[in-house]
Amino acid sequence: MNNWKQRYEAYKKGMGYKNKDIARLLDRKLNSIEVSVTREKFPDTFKLAILTYEKMLLNGRITYDEPEDYKVETDE
Repeated sequence: MNNWKQRYEAYKKGMGYKNKDIARLLDRKLNSIEVSVTREKFPDTFKLAILTYEKMLLNGRITYDEPEDYKVETDE
């Protein structure tokens, strides 16, 4: 996918985010997220998140079959 908007939509779907979730995480207003991703110059911070997500997918670092309550026991 070359189009940043399409890649952003795939990122949101894969991570289970909606624009309102991203706005909350970035401490921004929902409208600012929606305006940012429709501009001709796509935000660099979003590009970094998308590139990181795609790289982790390629490397098998993100999977969707882990149990909901995944926890590693470290204490014996």
